[in-house]
Amino acid sequence: MMAKLRGRENYFSKIFLKSLWLIIFLLLIMSFVGNIGLVARASSADHRTAVLNLAIELEKRATYLAEDTFQHFKGRGGFISEKEQAVLFKAEAFAASCRLFIRLTEERTGYFSTQFLRTNLFQAFVYLSRSFYELERQMGEAGIMPYALADCRRLLDRIDREFSSWPAEDNLAYLHQKYVKARDQTVYMIERRGPGLYVRHAFKNLESLYRYNYNLKRGKDPWKFLAIVSEDILSSLPEGEMIDLNFEGCLVMELGSGPNRPVYLIEKGKKRPLSSPQVLQRLGGWSKVMEIPAEILRNYPEGEPVN
Repeated sequence: MMAKLRGRENYFSKIFLKSLWLIIFLLLIMSFVGNIGLVARASSADHRTAVLNLAIELEKRATYLAEDTFQHFKGRGGFISEKEQAVLFKAEAFAASCRLFIRLTEERTGYFSTQFLRTNLFQAFVYLSRSFYELERQMGEAGIMPYALADCRRLLDRIDREFSSWPAEDNLAYLHQKYVKARDQTVYMIERRGPGLYVRHAFKNLESLYRYNYNLKRGKDPWKFLAIVSEDILSSLPEGEMIDLNFEGCLVMELGSGPNRPVYLIEKGKKRPLSSPQVLQRLGGWSKVMEIPAEILRNYPEGEPVN
């Protein structure tokens, strides 16, 4: 009887210990996840503070630019033309846009809660940048390009760079030179053309994507640089010229891990197999060889061996 009781005690003791260890493990996991959240929130706060400080400096330059431009036109014989009026209104509009952007950056309400913080703030920056481009265009038509205008562009560039290290799927600054896939499976590259100004370039085919990726010295796997973007955001971007590239003049081999894969020289639209390791060394060695998918390699007809 006593042996049975001791057996039950040992059984329940083991169950208790297992439960205790499970609770401790879960508490550790919760603590780890909580710390990650704190780090992420701290990082977001740091980015927002940096953007705010730059925005305050930008607003000072924009206000000075508006006032200086008015005094400049006023001093031209006391008469301000219609074209000069257009510049003045654009200058005041840009200064007002800077003030609004500061207010939005300082905001601590639900507008910036969790996942919407970066996306909405970057969209506000896009509107701010458009206001600047309108002013820049109007000043160009009026034949004036003051130093303060160049200062404003440099500050906008710095704000844009701050956003570029702030990951979010609708933050276009973070997507510069990344690849995105549309609903119709077309792959695009997102390119920065200026502060808050981005375009999408479609790849003509898979070969163009792989060659472009090698051109950027990113290696053999472009899909590591694929980002997720909503269809609405992607379709809202203006479309730039198509990227159409090939492997003409390159050493290539089939992507994979199998042994004894032949190396080819792509020449005049054909794949020419290298006849020996000595030929490979003469053409630059293994460091020059690019690995590409079999479906790309199959598109090239076989040519004469390279001896």
